[in-house]
Amino acid sequence: MLSDEVIEKVIERVVVRIEETNTYVLKKMGESVAKLKTLTPSQAQQLAQIMRYGGDYDKIAKALAKMSKLNIQDIYKIFEEVAKNDYKFAGQFYKYRNKKYIPYKYNQRLQNQVKALAKITADEYINITGTLGFATTKNGKRIYTKLAKTYQNLLDKAVLSVSQGKTTFDTEMYSTIKELASSGIRTIDYENGYSLRVDSAVRNALNNGLTKMHMEMQEELGKQFDSDGVEISIHTIPAPDHMYVQGKQFSNEEFKKFQNDEDAVSYDGTKFPAESSETGRDRRSIGQYNCYHYTFAIILGASKPAYTDEELKNIIKESTKKIKFDGKEYTKYETTQLQRRIETEIRTWKDIQIAGKASDNDTLIQQAQGKITQLTNKYKDLSKASGLQTKLERARVQGYRRTTKKYVLPKIVGSENSVLQDMVENSKIGLLVPKNAKLESVKVIAGYGTSTPLKTAKKLYKDYPALPQIWQKKRATVIGKYKKYEIHYYENGNIQYYGKIKGIIKEKEGKPWK
Repeated sequence: MLSDEVIEKVIERVVVRIEETNTYVLKKMGESVAKLKTLTPSQAQQLAQIMRYGGDYDKIAKALAKMSKLNIQDIYKIFEEVAKNDYKFAGQFYKYRNKKYIPYKYNQRLQNQVKALAKITADEYINITGTLGFATTKNGKRIYTKLAKTYQNLLDKAVLSVSQGKTTFDTEMYSTIKELASSGIRTIDYENGYSLRVDSAVRNALNNGLTKMHMEMQEELGKQFDSDGVEISIHTIPAPDHMYVQGKQFSNEEFKKFQNDEDAVSYDGTKFPAESSETGRDRRSIGQYNCYHYTFAIILGASKPAYTDEELKNIIKESTKKIKFDGKEYTKYETTQLQRRIETEIRTWKDIQIAGKASDNDTLIQQAQGKITQLTNKYKDLSKASGLQTKLERARVQGYRRTTKKYVLPKIVGSENSVLQDMVENSKIGLLVPKNAKLESVKVIAGYGTSTPLKTAKKLYKDYPALPQIWQKKRATVIGKYKKYEIHYYENGNIQYYGKIKGIIKEKEGKPWK
């Protein structure tokens, strides 16, 4: 029998290649942005036009094509690898029944069956990778865009931002690159408005395809050597609904009852009532609804269970242990799910850091590196508290290098002059500054791009949840005919919010300012 760990490693061959390609695409997008950063608007427009129809996007398209070719080849290899192992395990029962056992390499019928089942999964892979794109948010609504269109939109936004100055460029590209890296390449069902990260979609397809092949093979092999029962595989930390049934042997009749939500009894006499109870609570059928347990066709009485009763009890005991972490209580199974979520978050932030480096965005690099460190420490603390093995290789991202450079952001940053987007007034001192007044000596005094914390961040995130978290507080001077005013306002994506007059900086009697 193949263990969970072996099957996981087999599937990861394909998934890792997808993750590496995802990182490559994000890096190339970031590099495209960096190429435009220091150019004049006209130069940026010319270069973007070239990149749209060649250059980096050609490299992206070729990387995706290479990934698909290698992965489809691997899918057939993986199915054959698992099938050979299954068939080898069944060999003992052919011998027990004095049935003819044809070695796999000579069993053309079985090989054809395996290839046919592998083709189903390979075709599903082609469907998954045929609608690749990214998920972004616009006006609070989730938008799905094809890969080529996403790349074009990125270049268009970068060119527009170049014309608005370096600070605007860095701010706009920060939110855009971060959003794309957080999305990751996704398979998109445009008709139903549904998407899933392509690595997750392929992992699910492979798991389901291998489960289907295994079940069909076991049924066919069982008929050939006159199997009268099945044994259910083991997860060392199982889901609650399969905790008590895994590792058990059933007669074919009793297992059929179990699968049909009827009262069932295992070969050792354990009862599994259809109604909710300690051993049969709200159960899923084996091998269905995201259950990756396998069943093996056996001969009852001749096949010794892979695990003893004592070993099964120890697995249940370990799985039901309660663990306290971050003020909450978890079972061991819940802790493994939390581990997987943290691993995914770490990978996402590593992609963000790589894209930040490629696009030459110091703020994004600094934020991503801080998050990676924070999440890695949390992962280690969780693993220590639960006694689970750390598997940080699952959070590995090709091309990621921990940055040792200290990105020290200034407390205050200069910004481009602008105009007031809405009238502001101060009724206490009887002042009003009209819309479109010129804003000069503009400074970012807190928030994104500075080391000064934004005290009102929580309120802004709450008031405008759909906007990216790139809020800045700005200070500017407005020069009136006889007075200079200091204006404060918040800004996000070149839109001003909550403007107010802080007071008069200076006033001149008699003559207007020159």
